Order: sequence, then C-alpha cells, then structure tokens
Amino acid sequence: MIEPEIMPFPVLQGKRLVLRKLAPADLPAICEHLNNFEVTKNLSTQPHPFTAADGAAYVNAVTAEDPAQNITWAIEHEGAFCGNLRAKNLGGVPRLGYWLGQAHWGKGLMSEAVLNALHFLFEERKIALLQTGVFDGNPASLRILEKLGFVATGKSNHPCRARGDIFLEETELEMSSSHFTEIHATSG
Repeated sequence: MIEPEIMPFPVLQGKRLVLRKLAPADLPAICEHLNNFEVTKNLSTQPHPFTAADGAAYVNAVTAEDPAQNITWAIEHEGAFCGNLRAKNLGGVPRLGYWLGQAHWGKGLMSEAVLNALHFLFEERKIALLQTGVFDGNPASLRILEKLGFVATGKSNHPCRARGDIFLEETELEMSSSHFTEIHATSG
C-alpha cells in the first residue's frame, strides 16, 4: 500500500518573526501564555486554567495534521515562541484563528504574522476565500483584521471554553483572494 504524501510544512520568514511548525520545545511557552486568562478568554477552544497536559495534547494533535488541510504555525519573535496562527479546513472553506502571549501585545507582531500567512494562503495555496471570527469583547483583534482588509459579514454565537462554555457574540469576517490582491499586491 502506498502511503499518501504529506505536504511539506510551510515556514514563512517575516521582517521580525518566523512562522514555523510547532515543536515540543514550545510547550513551556505555550502553557505559560495560555494559562493567562487575558489570552484564553478570547479563544473558543482553549481551557482555563491551561495545564501541561492540555499543551502536550494540543502540540501532539496539531503537529500530526497534514498541512494540505490544516496549518498551525508557531509565531517566533527574537528566537522565542510567542503565539500561534492557525489556518484550518484548507480543503473546504478555510478559517483563520490566532493568539499571542500578552507580553507581546501592542507591537504589531500579529498584524505581521497574519499578513505573511495571507500572502502564503492566497498566493501559494490559491485559496479563494478565508473566514475568521472575533469575540465582540476583543476589539484589538478586530482592528487587526479590519486593518488587513477583512470585511465583517455578520454575527454569530460561539462557546468560550475558558469562560465555562458560555456562548459569546462574535463578529464574522472574510477576505477574498481578489480583495487581498487589490489591497496588498506589493506588501509582504
């Protein structure tokens, strides 16, 4: 039996950061950042408190995925892990999600990380449309997405595991490949 070939993991080099595959060595930093309620309160699937077992399960799960379908990048700044960015369901209707450790907020790192990922997803992977969502209590994340050209398409409700699975209102956004090309043709 021939094993299906798994696509190589895409490593992206930015001006100040690297988007690379998560590694077991990232586990202590993942746990430190995600054990901060200020981070996890804005995520749908991560628990609070966030334990080493939660971190190990997460790293094992996402590093085993085929990058043809799901890509979870570690965001590395100045040689240290500081967050992650995930593009999932690349064979269907792709969806983007991300988080950044609180110590790294306000430095423009997530804007750079998302822009690098968008260039890859639209130009290399040739996706037509990318969707995402932001809990309404997270205006900084909404500003990042709007600044990069995402357009709000409506509202929905999603559970937040860190808040006891209560449903929170979320702004849904999307960006098409043509819109991305129109506004970011020369950036990168």
